[in-house]
Amino acid sequence: MRKMKWASALIAAIFLANSVAFAADLPDEQFLAINPPTNDRYTGINFAVGENDKNTMSSLEAFTANGTSRDSLETSKTSCKQIGDSGCEASKFFKYNSQLSMCTGVVTSDCVSSVFIKDSNGILTEGKFVENYPGETRFSYKGDPSINLPPGDSSFIVDFPALPHKGGTQYLVIVSMLGYRGFNEPKFTLEDFATAIYAVSKVSGNYSMAQPEDKTQVGTTLYGRAWKAGGWTNEGGVNKRASCVQSAGTSCLISWPLSLNTEFGVTLKLRTQIAGWIHGRLTDARAEITKAGDSDQLITIAGKPSVVPGLFAWFKKSELPAPLKNHYATDNRVDSNGNGYASNSGIGDGPEGLPYSILKTAFGYDEGGMREVRAWLDSVGDKAAYAPTVWTVKNIRSGTQFEKCMKGQESLSGIVSTNSTMYIGAPPTFNQAEQTLDYQVTSPHFLPDGSVFKGMYNLVIKSEVARCIYGFSDAPVSATISIVSSDGTNQVATTLFGERNGWMYLSANNFTFSAPTLKVKLTQEVAKAEPSPVPSASASPIAVAKKTTITCVRGKTSKKVTAVKPVCPTGYKKK
Repeated sequence: MRKMKWASALIAAIFLANSVAFAADLPDEQFLAINPPTNDRYTGINFAVGENDKNTMSSLEAFTANGTSRDSLETSKTSCKQIGDSGCEASKFFKYNSQLSMCTGVVTSDCVSSVFIKDSNGILTEGKFVENYPGETRFSYKGDPSINLPPGDSSFIVDFPALPHKGGTQYLVIVSMLGYRGFNEPKFTLEDFATAIYAVSKVSGNYSMAQPEDKTQVGTTLYGRAWKAGGWTNEGGVNKRASCVQSAGTSCLISWPLSLNTEFGVTLKLRTQIAGWIHGRLTDARAEITKAGDSDQLITIAGKPSVVPGLFAWFKKSELPAPLKNHYATDNRVDSNGNGYASNSGIGDGPEGLPYSILKTAFGYDEGGMREVRAWLDSVGDKAAYAPTVWTVKNIRSGTQFEKCMKGQESLSGIVSTNSTMYIGAPPTFNQAEQTLDYQVTSPHFLPDGSVFKGMYNLVIKSEVARCIYGFSDAPVSATISIVSSDGTNQVATTLFGERNGWMYLSANNFTFSAPTLKVKLTQEVAKAEPSPVPSASASPIAVAKKTTITCVRGKTSKKVTAVKPVCPTGYKKK
C-alpha cells in the first residue's frame, strides 16, 4: 500500500522542544529526526515502528479515476461527511480511515469496550476514560454498519492512577481501521487494522493536525493513500517537526517509556470483523475472538510492551549507497511511504511534483518491505539510532498458504509477535523440504549504547490449525526451534514449547541479528502397530481321528459297527 505524508511549509532547524525544555537524556519514545543537513534533495529513513500509527485521523474520501481498477490513477478527490453528499455520490470509489472511540450508550459497535492492565501480581485494573483526543474534527464522518463502514470517531485517553509513568498516569489508545469500496460496489472491504497504546503527557502550543491531502498527487493510484502529517509546530515563523504521537491544534501528546513488566490490553466490539491472524510488538501475547449477543465480534488482545531498535539516516538522492541504489533500481517506492520535507530554503516539491526530500517512515511487513529495510540496514550500519518501548498490534491479511486450515473470521488462528525492527507480518511460511515453519526477522545487531540486541519471537497458534498444516492426529506434539543466521550458522537461544487449552505456544529468546531465520519443526510420534498374536504349541487344537462303519453278518443276521477301527463281533464276519 502506498502511503505518503507531506509537510506543507518551510522546515528548517532541528526541533528539540515541545513548548518545554528537552533534557539531554530525552527518552527514545520522543526521538526526533533532524532535518537534512544541506539544501540538496535527500532520501532518509526513520523507522522503529510504523510512524503511521501516530498522528492518526478519521476521514472518508470519494474518488474519480481514469479507470475502474485499483491501479487506476486518481483524477479527483472529495472529503465526505457521509455517502450521498455533493461530490460524494454513491457510485464513486471510496476510502476510509476510521478511528474507534470508547463504546457508549450511543456508540455500540465498532468501538473499544475496555482498556486494562495486569500487574506482576495478576491484579487487573480497568482504565478510566478521560476524553476523546483530538475529538471530532472537520473530517470526522458518519459510519454505516449496513455497508461495513465503521464510524469516523477519535483516538482517546484513559487514566491508570495505579500505573504512573515519567509523564503522569494517562495513556493514549489508538485503534485504526482502513478500508475501501470499489466503484458501484455494495459494501466496504477492510484492508488494515491496527491498535497502539502510548504513555503520554499533554503540552500546550500550536500544532498541526493530520488531515487528508487536499490535492491529487502525481501518479497516485486508488491503491495509495496520501495525507498531511500532524505534529508540526511553528516557532519564530518556521514550521518544525515535533515529537507528537497525537495532536489537537492547541496541544500535543508526547510519549514516555511503557512499563515492560505490565500487561496492557484492549477489548474491541466490532461489526467490521478482522482476520484470524494478528501480529505485533508484544511479549507474552494473547488474544481471543468470540461473539457478542448482537453477533458483533469481541476481540481481546493483551501482552507486555517490547523494546524495538530504530533506524535513522539521510542520504543525498544523487549519492545513495550501493545497497540502496541496487534495491531501488527495481523498486519504484524510493519517493513514497514517508514524510515529505521541504528544502532548507523553503522549496516544497521537486520539478516532478514529488516532495523535495522524503523521510521514509512506513514499510510493508512483507517480503518487499523486508528487502527494502535490509538495504537500508546495509547502508546505515549495524547500530540502532534509538530504541523505544512499543505496544502495537496489526491484523494479517488473508490469502495465506494456510487458508484451508483457517476456521474463518469468527475464531483466532494465531498470533506472531517479535521485538525485531522488521519482520514478515504474516503467519510463518511452511518449508515443505525441511518440514519447518520459517519466519524472517531483521534488526541492527547493536543497541544505541553499543550493547548486543537480543531478539524475542513468540508464536501462538491454534492447535487444530497446526495439526491441519502438518496433517497430525490429536496425539501429543513436540517441537524444536532453531535460529539460523544469515551466514547459515545455527545460533544458541532459549526456546520454549507448550500446548494447553487448545493452543500451542512457541518462543525463542536471546538470539542475535541482523537477519536470522527462525525455524519451528513440529513432530509427532507415529503409533506402532500391535503384532497379531501367535498361538503357542500347547494351545494348538488336537486332531480328531475319523470313524468308519462296516457291516458284519452271521447267517441271515447282519450288524453295522462304527468305530475308528471297527471289528466284527465274535461269530460275525465282515461282509
